[in-house]
Amino acid sequence: MKITFVVPGLNLTGGLRVISIYADLLSKRGHTVTVISPGEKKATLKEKIKSLLPWKDYVFDSGFNDAFFENSNYEVIVLKKEGGIKAEDIPDADVIIATFWATAEWISGFPEEKGKKIYFIQHHEVHPWLPVKRVIDTFKLPFKKVVVAQWLADVLIDNYDQKEVSVVTNAVDHELFHAPTRKKSDEVTFGMMYSGRQYKGSQLAFDCFNELKGRYPCINLVLFGLESEKDVVGLPAYARYISQPDQEKIRDIYIECDAWLFTSKIEGFGLPILEAMACRTPVIGTRCGAAPDLLKTGGGLLVEVDDDAGFLLAMEKIYKMKEEAWLVMSGVAHQEALSHQWEDKVAEFERAIA
Repeated sequence: MKITFVVPGLNLTGGLRVISIYADLLSKRGHTVTVISPGEKKATLKEKIKSLLPWKDYVFDSGFNDAFFENSNYEVIVLKKEGGIKAEDIPDADVIIATFWATAEWISGFPEEKGKKIYFIQHHEVHPWLPVKRVIDTFKLPFKKVVVAQWLADVLIDNYDQKEVSVVTNAVDHELFHAPTRKKSDEVTFGMMYSGRQYKGSQLAFDCFNELKGRYPCINLVLFGLESEKDVVGLPAYARYISQPDQEKIRDIYIECDAWLFTSKIEGFGLPILEAMACRTPVIGTRCGAAPDLLKTGGGLLVEVDDDAGFLLAMEKIYKMKEEAWLVMSGVAHQEALSHQWEDKVAEFERAIA
């Protein structure tokens, strides 16, 4: 098949990483794959002035980063223009895949020769900073939908009366994310991925760590994220933050930790859960995204969303856990991650879009 992925931009988000993996694996399976993106956002006059002054340490950042798509074995087209993509910008294909609400809008009027329309949905993007009505309208478009979690399929079926919905859950790159059996650290280290988005719950992790640090001064917190350290709101005094680490460094961070903290209030999937588990790190996760399914076998502890006290208790339980019990949990986490292979998922994805 000739397959076109239409993305809203190139960046280091988990969603774009998943798209890059599918593009690579589909290409290796003999398909002709093209990923097409608008050009890098340019600074407005106001943003240029703010950067020159500088205004409150403001630095313009377009967010553009093509690291996931470097040295690809498929074609990556980055247009010279910003904004929407038009039919004449892309090659004819058998299948065209929208990957975000805006891209679904762009391709909705494309002619048949651009390909059968598929909407790959990794989150229910009804956030207040987005044009919610337009987002909702894209979920009603007459495209075949492919989603990364059963809860997303349920939302599309129940709320938007969608009939053609396939669930293809994510996997993990086991050549990249792996670790030998290790002991629990005497000075327990918690890890997390930071985001300034309120629904990601980073402040919950900070509050719980600060409370626990007061009881057990030896504990540590290590975290990474896309933001620079100065933009991390509420970073605990004893925490270590790494901005935009490469994938090998992320693996080292997972291995350093005795438990990974997943604090989202709502999430499409939560890829760091699987990556941490592949590195034998148990996860403390809120009941959203893929956490309920991934942790049900015992590779971590599941906490209800907004149960701050429960999350703190779970962290304390990991701290106090005997090494033998921790090793069992670590092993279960690793086995659960091993059951999620990209080779299996790309075959499911291929069938879903055919």
